[in-house]
Amino acid sequence: MSVADTINAIKPLHGQIVPIRTVQETRPPEDYGNAYVAEVNVKASSKVIKALDAKLPRDPSLPLNHLRRFAKRENLPASLRETLEAKGSLRTGTPTIFVLIAPPLPDVEELLDLLAPYAPDTYGATSSEEDKPVSKITLVTTTIPLQPPFNAQQATKWSETMWPVLFNPAAPRLTVAPPAQILNRAQQSIQPRAGHYLALARKVAAEAKASGRGRGVGAVVVDPEIEADIEAEAAKQGTSNLDSWMDAVLCVGGDVRFARSEAGKPSQTDLHPGISPNPACSTFDADLEGGPDLHALMRAVELVARCRREDSEHQAEMAAKPSPLSVVYADPQLSSKLSPLESYFLHQAGFPETSASNATEPITLSPKKRKHEEPNPESTAIPLDSISTDLSTQPQNETETPLPAPPPSTLATNTDPSIPVPEIEPASTSEGTTSRIRTRSQGGYLCTDLDIYISHEPCLCCSMGILLSRFRAVIFPRSGRMKSGGLASEPVIAPTPVLDDEGQEQEQEQEKGDDERLYYGLHWRKELNWRALGFEFVEEGHEDVEDEDGVVFNA
Repeated sequence: MSVADTINAIKPLHGQIVPIRTVQETRPPEDYGNAYVAEVNVKASSKVIKALDAKLPRDPSLPLNHLRRFAKRENLPASLRETLEAKGSLRTGTPTIFVLIAPPLPDVEELLDLLAPYAPDTYGATSSEEDKPVSKITLVTTTIPLQPPFNAQQATKWSETMWPVLFNPAAPRLTVAPPAQILNRAQQSIQPRAGHYLALARKVAAEAKASGRGRGVGAVVVDPEIEADIEAEAAKQGTSNLDSWMDAVLCVGGDVRFARSEAGKPSQTDLHPGISPNPACSTFDADLEGGPDLHALMRAVELVARCRREDSEHQAEMAAKPSPLSVVYADPQLSSKLSPLESYFLHQAGFPETSASNATEPITLSPKKRKHEEPNPESTAIPLDSISTDLSTQPQNETETPLPAPPPSTLATNTDPSIPVPEIEPASTSEGTTSRIRTRSQGGYLCTDLDIYISHEPCLCCSMGILLSRFRAVIFPRSGRMKSGGLASEPVIAPTPVLDDEGQEQEQEQEKGDDERLYYGLHWRKELNWRALGFEFVEEGHEDVEDEDGVVFNA
């Protein structure tokens, strides 16, 4: 079966994508402070504000626009009303209102003198009333939230327990969560084809596991700009935009953590040729797991980044080489041979068609890539077709620096004889055809504005790699959550947050029962200088977390 037929046979997953809440939302900082509440004549409210702003300027580093400056007696929390009445709050016929004096707090005596002219029974007094006793300002201390509420429910709770609070959904805090309009727009664009891309990621994961070179983890990189073009063209032609979902795929990457030799020793793939899955999959041994650069996500990132970095001159130089993917094979990190699916999508991305079997000479990098000219001997791959006869990778001249392994035929990647090996059918390309992966000279930079779909929740290192690569969004299935993952911010407990006391107790109990993992929510942390949108795909009938083989590993 050809790779194209294999991909066409993929059935999309059915379900919905839901945003991953940020740690600022799931564990909001309880930042409270003290404030004064004073009762003044309602007719003097505007003058009270002018007097306070003139004598007691606000702290610009502490915006408190979510707090009401004034509140009527009936709008005060019950506990605050009781405190005011105990302090002797007036209940005369004079209409009064309560003003909030927020931090930084002034001296009490200074504040009382400032507000004395606006006391309920003295403001507006005539000359005939000069002999009337001066009423004192009723002043009490209360607790206020220093940060704005995350939602209307929290605003209501604070208004009923502390001080009337405003919730403005149109002005979210960027450091707390993505703006609603950006999040909704991305969710609408991702939802229609998310099931297709995640199904492809699982197919790549199955291929990686069947090859014996890695665990069952796969990643797919998609360009949303190409998706938008596909939708526009489909709307013009009156066809379904799902028919061309593969056209937006830039590359795919499978896990190969067992394929690299360490310290001159044979890799796990070399030690167990033809065995699928690799015996190392049944347990976790950090010494056998390779590095994060061999994880599916990082391999996909490296494929895109390597192609992005090449300018037109270097692209032309590499195109003249015997290999269709010379720029990839010349990189020590990617010198391990590509799988059929990986090669297929790189060909589809616009690389010139050349027989991979002819690419047997080591690739010489241009002077601009001199730092990669001497590969790491530990990253040198061993062709699978040579495993049965010779495991040695030492050059004939031991004093000579070993060269990168030549790119072997991708048809030999699958080591399981029971699984038919797909035949690669490279996309036909002509001169002048541009690659889907734009180079730097074409405006491409790292993985900026791209989306990545991965079969499992990525580990901490790969999660940071998402941010450093400047992805727009990351999507993984909820059933693929990992205890070692870096994106989830809370246990799977409910679709919406519960803010009442009873609900909070239930949430705390759920968290106590799930203490085996930590929740980092690295996709959107206020401490980091780049943030990505995070989504979980909730598959119909598979809403629970399913650890692969019960083994905890880093995806």
